[in-house]
Amino acid sequence: MRPRESNRQGRHLASFALLLCAEEPTHGLALHRSINQLLPEGLKVDAGNLYRLLREMEARGTLRSEWSTVGSGAARRVYQITPVGLDELADWHEDIAHRRQAFDLFIQRYDALRCRPATHEHLRNPLNE
Repeated sequence: MRPRESNRQGRHLASFALLLCAEEPTHGLALHRSINQLLPEGLKVDAGNLYRLLREMEARGTLRSEWSTVGSGAARRVYQITPVGLDELADWHEDIAHRRQAFDLFIQRYDALRCRPATHEHLRNPLNE
């Protein structure tokens, strides 16, 4: 059974939004495109989820926005990270680094397990105690 994609989608969306806004202030559509370019196929982000998150982050004070009329077309809301957002971004970095250590360990042990399938015959035979 494969883990369901819907359980994982968006879990770290805030971390990517903060990271990209720390690199450069940006508007929502450009942020959506950038995040989806970074993420693997099964983890693409829905624009509606991103815009809801941006409003929530602005309410929390991690991002601030201003309307920009630079360029042609309609005005765009440009998001910029705040000092509170930089603190949250550092927390995300720490959390992701710890999770990465755990995931790396899982992958190493799983790969080692696959190298010795004969030792797990007892798992395939329900009558074997």
